[in-house]
Amino acid sequence: MPKLLFSLIFLVSTFTFSNNYEMVDRKVRNYPSFKKVHDLGYRIQNDFISNEDRVRAAFVWLTHNMIYERTYDDIFRTGQKITYQSENGRQSQIRKVILSWVEKAFIARKGVCLEYSLILNELFQQFGLPSKVIVGIAKTDIQFIEGDTSYRNHTWNAVQLNGEWKLMDPSWASGYLDAKSNRFVRKHSDHYFFTKPEELIKDHYPSNVEWQLLDNPVDIAQFYSAPIYLSSFFGKGIELSPQTKGIISVSSEDPNYIYFNQLPKDHRMYYLVHGRNEFRKMGFKKGKDKSYISKIRLNKNLHKNRQLLTVFIDDTPILNFKIVEESSNSLN
Repeated sequence: MPKLLFSLIFLVSTFTFSNNYEMVDRKVRNYPSFKKVHDLGYRIQNDFISNEDRVRAAFVWLTHNMIYERTYDDIFRTGQKITYQSENGRQSQIRKVILSWVEKAFIARKGVCLEYSLILNELFQQFGLPSKVIVGIAKTDIQFIEGDTSYRNHTWNAVQLNGEWKLMDPSWASGYLDAKSNRFVRKHSDHYFFTKPEELIKDHYPSNVEWQLLDNPVDIAQFYSAPIYLSSFFGKGIELSPQTKGIISVSSEDPNYIYFNQLPKDHRMYYLVHGRNEFRKMGFKKGKDKSYISKIRLNKNLHKNRQLLTVFIDDTPILNFKIVEESSNSLN
C-alpha cells in the first residue's frame, strides 16, 4: 500500500476514533422524551451498531436527563416482602420489584444512586451485555477517613465489552449536590465513565473485593486511611504515595508530611485550611526513593472547628485531608 494512502487511512481512522463519543453524545442529547426505559433502549439499538457506542449512549442519556434527588419512595422505602413457592418464583418477584423501581424513577427522571444503577443495568441487559450493579462504600467526605467499615452507602455499574469488564458511576458522573442549597447541580464528568480500576478504588470500595478488578486488591483499612481524592486529581500526572494518610495533625512540634511518587514537571501546589482563607505554597524536597515530600505544620492555635485542609494544583482542588488534634496520628 502506498505510504501516502496508508497515512490518510490512519489519520481518518484516528480522527473517527477520537471523535466517536462526541458524535454519540450529540445524537443522544437531541433525543425526544421517552415514557419507558425500553423505548429508550430500542432507540439506542437502532441508532448505534457497536456495543461500546450503545453503552456510551445509555450512560450519556442517563447523566444528562436524570436528577439526583431523594424521592418519597426512596426516603420511606423499606425491605419489600415477596412471596414465592420456588426459586423461579422468587426471581420473578424480585424482577417485578426492580422493574417497578426502574419505571418509577425513569418517568420521574429522579432518583439516587440505586435508581441510576438499575436503569443503566436494565439498558445493558436489553443490549444483551453481561452487566452488574455493584454495591459498596463511597468515600465522599473527610468524616469517612478512618470511619465505619461496615456502612454500604452507594451503588455503581460494571459492563463487559469484548471480554473485559468496564467500571462506571452514572450518578457521580451526572453532577453533585450543592452543600449550601442542597440542590442538584448538573455537571457531567467523564472521569466516571470506564474509570480505571486503580483510580475508582480511591473512592469506591465494593462489598465484593472481586469487583475492584485489581491484581492486588486494596484492603478496607487502606481505603479508609487515605485522603479524599477529588475527581480533578486524576489525569494530571500526579501519584500519591501509600505513605500519605488522610489525617493532618495540629501540633506545635511535629510536622506532617505529604508524599508524592509522581508530580508533573511544572506545577504550582498550595494548601488551604478551610475557614482561614489563606493559601500557602507547598515546598518539596526529593526523598531517597525519588519521592517528593512536602512538609505541613499546623499550629495548635488553629480553631477546633477547622477540620478540612485542601490541596490545590494551580487553581484546582485535588485532595482533602482531615485535621485532628491528636499528634499521635501525624503523617510522618
